[in-house]
Amino acid sequence: MKQPIFTLENGSVRYGHGHPDAVSDVTVRLYPGEILGLVGESGCGKSTTARAMLGLVPLSAGRLTLHGTPVNPHDRRLRAAVQAIFQNPAASFNPRRSLLDSVAEPLRVHGQGTARQRRERALEELDRVGVTAQMAARRPNEVSGGQCQRAAIARATILRPEVLVCDEPVSALDVSIQAQILELLAELRTEQGLAMLFISHDLGVVASLCDRTAVMYAGRMVEQGAATEIAGNPRHPYSVALQDAVPSLDLSDGLAPRIRTRTGADDVDGRLLPGCRFAALCPSATPECTAAAPVLAELAPRHEVACHHPFDPAP
Repeated sequence: MKQPIFTLENGSVRYGHGHPDAVSDVTVRLYPGEILGLVGESGCGKSTTARAMLGLVPLSAGRLTLHGTPVNPHDRRLRAAVQAIFQNPAASFNPRRSLLDSVAEPLRVHGQGTARQRRERALEELDRVGVTAQMAARRPNEVSGGQCQRAAIARATILRPEVLVCDEPVSALDVSIQAQILELLAELRTEQGLAMLFISHDLGVVASLCDRTAVMYAGRMVEQGAATEIAGNPRHPYSVALQDAVPSLDLSDGLAPRIRTRTGADDVDGRLLPGCRFAALCPSATPECTAAAPVLAELAPRHEVACHHPFDPAP
């Protein structure tokens, strides 16, 4: 079995004394040539998990490992091996610098090549992702969102990293540009054998792009498995409710929600509950659910669910 390239082991993040953990005991394993989709509603801890893996926020518990060896978040090896693509491409660039200069910057920081060599490398990388030399000479506000995101991908890959952390990389783009960026990411995975963490709220995108899916709720992982399995056979009540909320283009399907969450509990912060964090909303919750937090357990090969009463789909 393949060994993970990069792992967050039992990671927790807390933003200040007296606050509940934003992320609690989360483990993420990224394997070579594989894309892991991380999904969940806004505020569930997806971006905090990504930032912890990138060393942008400190872990209050847990550790990061690269090829099985613990690494400090500020280790230069980690900075070169793990790169990021963020939601707003324009905001991740210096507005006063050309795209070309920004894409070449990582080479300068890591002491690679002369100024001319860095410029040539950057032009090659930009061309590889579909940005022309003429476009590369422009500033971020002078190009489209799609071109800017392509340049962001070039900057993230110019050091030939082993891992890409993609935090909602297409949510700010229109649908046609989204498809182009997703196709580009899939090509890069195939060409370079990259491991990717792909964060999204779009279950359709995750199902089509990713090999595995992990579902988060209120700072905890509640389900993990093959993307096709999670899409076709979700077992945690929250995963089921999340999929039921996806609008259908077929107005005649007449499908009723499989899980009807409890009303009046939307304002309950699951992070403050002693047991299952979804218990206040779950229609199947029992006293066991409110007393003890469930742990991820394998219900089928490589399909883990953290639930005392997993959803049992009809045959």
